[in-house]
Amino acid sequence: MVLAIKESILKGVSQKTACSIIGIDTRKYRRWANPKPLNPRTAWNKILPHERDAVIQTAWDERFWDKPISHIYVYGNDSGRFFMSLSSVYRILKSQKLVKEQSLKRKRQTSYIDAHTLLDNGFSLLCYDATRFVTNSGLKVWALPVFLLPSRFLLHIGYAVNGVNGADLENAVSTALSILPNIDDFNLIAHSDRGSAMKADCVKKLIKNTLNAPVHYGRPHTPDDEPWIEALIKNLKYHRDVPDSFNSLAELNDWFAKFTDIYNNEPHSALSYVSPMQALLGLKDSIISQRKSNLALAKSQRYVSWLNANSPCFSDRSLIVSLSTT
Repeated sequence: MVLAIKESILKGVSQKTACSIIGIDTRKYRRWANPKPLNPRTAWNKILPHERDAVIQTAWDERFWDKPISHIYVYGNDSGRFFMSLSSVYRILKSQKLVKEQSLKRKRQTSYIDAHTLLDNGFSLLCYDATRFVTNSGLKVWALPVFLLPSRFLLHIGYAVNGVNGADLENAVSTALSILPNIDDFNLIAHSDRGSAMKADCVKKLIKNTLNAPVHYGRPHTPDDEPWIEALIKNLKYHRDVPDSFNSLAELNDWFAKFTDIYNNEPHSALSYVSPMQALLGLKDSIISQRKSNLALAKSQRYVSWLNANSPCFSDRSLIVSLSTT
């Protein structure tokens, strides 16, 4: 296009006329005909080579081979090896083809007032459900996990043999409530699906006498109304440390106790990668604040490194110190 206009000008056509025929203004033509040289720009907050190497080395550590990326992110902040966001850790590992991409599904919008609304209004939810395990001898054992929202703290995993009735669930919930101190401080409401054991009169009576509140149920045939307990059950059955099989009820109980300890002390994505135990103890905000401070410090150090790399004459050490301590 620029060559066509130049040829037209050489043949006696004015620049304005040639540009109008092509359909551009003269100012754009002059900018295209005489482009300014592009100066390469380097982002001041670019991850430094030693930080990138620290992330990759941590990912290759055998302790993290079977762990989610969030564990690497939390380890970097807790150990001080690197300070960066979870997305930055993900991008580095993705560039090394060390992660598998996952697609997220949007939740369908409905008019149903779900448990999220209760949480938003300041309530805590006591969630419970049942899932079946089968031992090598064919014994059917039902796990009855009970946990607390919004801290996602797993209080107790009870069990029932062959089938679940209201008494089994009542025992599991009673044990879970006995573990929880100062029940009145949590503003609790029970939340479950519409299983027969969950709707048993003894369970309703226990909830009413203990929490002085009704049970909030999900909609029929809609497990998405209890996503927290469903995700917990999947984790309980398919956790990376779960045994391949169980020979007895005692082995199942050992796994339930071990899983409770693992679940409560590992970082959780819904808690901004704070463990449920830390969230229950009220440490979540301070931990997140400390991580933000560490990230700000890392950014300032990258900025100083960028200034030194792009401005050889930069020697204001007082500014370096002030940026590093911001």
